[in-house]
Amino acid sequence: MPGEKDAEQYNRGSFQLTLHPNQSLSRSGFVIMMSLIAAVSFLSGIFFWSLGAWPVFGFFGLDVLLIYIAFRMNFRAARRYETIRIAEDYLTITRTAPDGRSAVDEFEAYWARAMITGGQLLITNRGRAYEVGNFLGEDEKLEVREMIAAALDTYREGGVLHSPRPSTSIIS
Repeated sequence: MPGEKDAEQYNRGSFQLTLHPNQSLSRSGFVIMMSLIAAVSFLSGIFFWSLGAWPVFGFFGLDVLLIYIAFRMNFRAARRYETIRIAEDYLTITRTAPDGRSAVDEFEAYWARAMITGGQLLITNRGRAYEVGNFLGEDEKLEVREMIAAALDTYREGGVLHSPRPSTSIIS
């Protein structure tokens, strides 16, 4: 009966893990930091202007602009994320770019394995390797690999899958 299979799949649960790049500076911290940089640059520029080195004032302004642009680019890059989901006999990896575009890789979960090789966190399936979390640190990659490997083991044993509780800010 189709209803029995749906109930069995529902009872097996699902596993979902969303990975985000580290972002140690909040928006309010960014505003405070840029205000301090602008104030120090402005005061330093005024000092050099008073000494007759007026072109230095412009370079201080250029420094502030370049720092602002670099941080804005960093905040934009931090909007990317990856989602790993195990449900209904499939493992799905969804990569979302900073501009919102997504790429999806989906394959049978039974044959999937999680491993770290050469500093890369890989999910392999029938000879193909998919890198995930390339923005993570080494300790975070180990933690994520353990979570994915445990979920895959539970899936293969027919157990009930549960999404993990995040222990770091990169996992939700």
